[in-house]
Amino acid sequence: MNLINFNPYIRSVSLYEKINRTDECIAYDSRVLYVISGDLSAVVNGEKYNHLGAGHLLYIPAGTVYKLKSKYVRLVAVVFDPTAQNPVELPRPVAKECFDSSVSIQKPEAPLDKPIHLEDMEAERDSFIRMSNIFTSAEGAYLAQISALFKLIMLKVCEVVEENALPARMVEELDNYIRENCSEEISNTELGAIFGYHPFYISKVLKERKGITLHQYIIGYRMKSAKRMLELTDKPAAQIAEECGFTDASYFAKSFKNTFGETPKEYRNRYKEDFI
Repeated sequence: MNLINFNPYIRSVSLYEKINRTDECIAYDSRVLYVISGDLSAVVNGEKYNHLGAGHLLYIPAGTVYKLKSKYVRLVAVVFDPTAQNPVELPRPVAKECFDSSVSIQKPEAPLDKPIHLEDMEAERDSFIRMSNIFTSAEGAYLAQISALFKLIMLKVCEVVEENALPARMVEELDNYIRENCSEEISNTELGAIFGYHPFYISKVLKERKGITLHQYIIGYRMKSAKRMLELTDKPAAQIAEECGFTDASYFAKSFKNTFGETPKEYRNRYKEDFI
């Protein structure tokens, strides 16, 4: 996100001791809920967020369906628009069925275009309490002070979101690369150079996301490709092995049997029988 364009117009900063919106509602502006203590549960766009405790931050963009519930919670709610351009009075959050889609709302750029939940934001506790105190005092350029503090917090939020999104993007890009280069020799060193990360880091991400190493991931993809080719073509197993990146046909046959419990020939014969 280009935070040069993010110049939040603060509508309110409130300290709540209890909060309940048990019916689905929609707000015309964006909001950040920061839990100081207690326990908060929420449903945002159908996704449940249970037991949000101290240091948890929940961001809800304008126009998003949500509901909140708590027995006891102490939290700071910052209600804002992404920019201070043409600020106008907006209605309070309304029931989902009463939302007026003709009302102009400001929707922020990615990654703030979607709900965000972060757990490890304890370091921002004093800043949220300070914003609440400044808003209550309403002295001097209090809105500008709050906007500056809040922008720093949201910068950190965006950085955390982008960092968390990196592994998912990497796995997707890795999928595409292996699919397009399945028949070529693919080394860990080569992948590290292509993606700009150490091979150990790529393997670590795969282990966390898929539960397998980088080598296992490549072999597994080649096995699935070979299996599909045995089903759909009449190519010899040796040719399929070569096209799927195996330089040794006997190693391919052994790996295939270890993976699927039968040789390529046995699998092809059985598949044809099952198909008929």
